[in-house]
Amino acid sequence: MILNGMGLVSSPLYIFKNFFESKAVENLLGEGIKAEYLNDDRLGRVLDKIYRFGLNRIFVAIALDHGKKV
Repeated sequence: MILNGMGLVSSPLYIFKNFFESKAVENLLGEGIKAEYLNDDRLGRVLDKIYRFGLNRIFVAIALDHGKKV
């Protein structure tokens, strides 16, 4: 989704799952994750959860975690 948003990949979100068909999804996202799990419906649910949780809260958590590792 980030690559698509940056314009590096230009494909509609309804074919989001096709992007992952040729990728090593388990290596990228974790054991047990399969390409067929990553579709536009799942993406929509994740985006809804991110919105409800708060994008700023996520950004701060990532920044603080990264700061601990430096």
